[in-house]
Amino acid sequence: MIGLRHTRMLCDGLHSILLTALVSFVSTCHAQSAVEMQETGGEVHPPSITACVACHGALGEGTASGGPRLAGKDADYLARALTTFKTGTRANGVMQAVALDLSDSEIHELATFFSQQNPPLAAGAAAPSPDMVIAGRQLAELGAGPDVPACFSCHGAVGKGNGARFPAIAGEPAAFVVARLHEFQARAKKKSPAPGTMTAVAVMLNETQIEEAAAYLSITRP
Repeated sequence: MIGLRHTRMLCDGLHSILLTALVSFVSTCHAQSAVEMQETGGEVHPPSITACVACHGALGEGTASGGPRLAGKDADYLARALTTFKTGTRANGVMQAVALDLSDSEIHELATFFSQQNPPLAAGAAAPSPDMVIAGRQLAELGAGPDVPACFSCHGAVGKGNGARFPAIAGEPAAFVVARLHEFQARAKKKSPAPGTMTAVAVMLNETQIEEAAAYLSITRP
């Protein structure tokens, strides 16, 4: 049977061990947080962001080479996009490979993180001509006849997006807008598009209009 003195000594020893372990744990966490903040400019990023920044920029601003802008987009839209890439219902070889290994919680974290960012426009692209910007603005705000509605009629005022279905398009790099509209046009050649869809609109655009819309959106701050 252990005496009272020995019991107190044992409790004091355990308390000392636990206290030391706690201090060590807190110090380690603090050091890791400091490294994270130093590497990310004071912001703690989701663990899977390293798979995103190469194509989408450090804060999702997009890239001049055509990486789409993620920053500021609706979180539900981003989560839905990642989920459809993961399940294969939306085809893109690069994105499907990335999304396949993401858990539901990681998808949610990434979507929330990028939806809260507001970095400057992607740098590096040549400035578009004023004439193209003016023509692109007319397409975005007014459309071009009955078959080409204004971009902002679906994508929200000034292209800031409209819920989970219509993503923000303001600030998208011109190279991405051109490539995406070409993708819709290619899709229309394989299957007749449903009325009112982006595919149906894109097929009515000529190359000049595509480049004009891309020019205007690329310099429009979200």
